Amino acid sequence: MSRRIVVLCLLLAWPAVSPAFTFHVPEQEGRIQSAINLASVSQVDTILIAPGTYNERLSIQLKAVVLRGRSGAEATTIDGQMLGNVITVNGVGRNCIIEDLTITGGAQSGPDSVGAAIYLNSSASPTIQRCRLIGNQARAGGGINAYVFCEPLVKDCLIANNEGSAVVFELGDGDNGHSYADVQNTVIVNNSGSGAYVLKGARVTFRNCTITNNTGDGLSANQLARVRMYNNIITNNNGAGIVRTDNTVCFTLGCNDVYANTLGNYLGANPGDACFPGRGSGDVSIDPCFQNVAAGNFHLQRNSPLCSLRQPDSCGVLGAFNDPCVAGGASCLVNVESATWSMIKSRYR
Repeated sequence: MSRRIVVLCLLLAWPAVSPAFTFHVPEQEGRIQSAINLASVSQVDTILIAPGTYNERLSIQLKAVVLRGRSGAEATTIDGQMLGNVITVNGVGRNCIIEDLTITGGAQSGPDSVGAAIYLNSSASPTIQRCRLIGNQARAGGGINAYVFCEPLVKDCLIANNEGSAVVFELGDGDNGHSYADVQNTVIVNNSGSGAYVLKGARVTFRNCTITNNTGDGLSANQLARVRMYNNIITNNNGAGIVRTDNTVCFTLGCNDVYANTLGNYLGANPGDACFPGRGSGDVSIDPCFQNVAAGNFHLQRNSPLCSLRQPDSCGVLGAFNDPCVAGGASCLVNVESATWSMIKSRYR
């Protein structure tokens, strides 16, 4: 048999692979869940959502879809109408992407209510980016609850005005050979309860986040949690800043600003304990000088004292925004600038 015939036979025998498909959900027509149901389980389909408000509760099960607001989070809202979790995700990896959406109106009641805006379960590890999770209610994880071996990547998000702690990771997110969940360049602000809560063997990295003005702790951990925190701003929370509630927790800290938290900046620290001796390498405790807290603007002023940490061989940028910065400022100004979400989103790194 000639080589040409052999190649032709192989090509005919090779299974056909259909290209990924894009579903378009037009404003006030169709349903997002219907598009999710039609999406493939073997490829990454995209669901492109037109601007508008969609009164739906969504479920993504074992499908690596891209769920995207076509015109950004400010223009596209998924509203759960206080009827339960808004988006529930099971059994996906980081190639499942939820992006450019406002997710609101999630509500869970009862002693075990978790994850009102986004609930992740059973190794659900999507990428959640450029989203606003606002105005949701749960006992734990009003913004995000990640439960049982979930390792999501959360970046460039605003998680605000939720009840029941903003972000909760629990039950072995990093055990059995799994890796760390990852929260980056995210603002966690004005939530009822802790900004973030890590427990029961979960492993999470927080990097370049701004966690401030929450009614509970900035970040609290217990029960074998493993938490890495780098280049975060954790200030003005009504609980403590960074909290270890039992000595099974291990923190790795570096280049955080932990300042003016009501119950103290490092609670449960033990100077002789390698897992939580207190302030980490490069950590500071100084007023970051936000531009306008009253207006919800947590960008840094140009003369913020954190600017000096951007020098070579120092920490680099702290907090969620890579703002223009001038080292050497002597004091904080008041009400420098208000900000829209479009402005905030445009300045994310």
